[in-house]
Amino acid sequence: MNDPFVPAGPLPRADSHSPRAMSDGSDAAHRLRRLAARARTLAVVYFLVLATATHWPQVSTGDFALSDKVMHLGAYFLLTVIVLTGWELTIGRLEPKHFFAVWLAGTLYGVVDEYLQVPVGRDCDVHDWVADVLGLVLGIIAYNAARALWRRVTRSYQRAPELAES
Repeated sequence: MNDPFVPAGPLPRADSHSPRAMSDGSDAAHRLRRLAARARTLAVVYFLVLATATHWPQVSTGDFALSDKVMHLGAYFLLTVIVLTGWELTIGRLEPKHFFAVWLAGTLYGVVDEYLQVPVGRDCDVHDWVADVLGLVLGIIAYNAARALWRRVTRSYQRAPELAES
């Protein structure tokens, strides 16, 4: 079944002169390309901020106390959702291999990230890595749940005019 939110295949470049770009030069396709580009940019910026923040020497947060593990889980959760959103808006419907690739890349990055924190005076903690992986898994689950909900809502709006005409 076609999903109006997710393109059928890769989106044509905005400056492309391909037949698909010319035939699908609608305003909606242009907005979708811009949204995909913004989601990809957000993913890159968020990853760079995350990589920088985890390698900054420990800074006191004052009276604000939030478990380090909760912060790891939340950071990787958000990273996962942003990456999946940008990827799906760019290539179309994601398959299980895409989710596995995001999980694997995030898991491996979490290990490397923990080891690279030692030179800046931070701890390399396996529990932090477990929280990272849990954030990845929960991000994938939440993304799939939100995507299923979105499809259900958009299908009901597509059917509403059909039902009104009958």
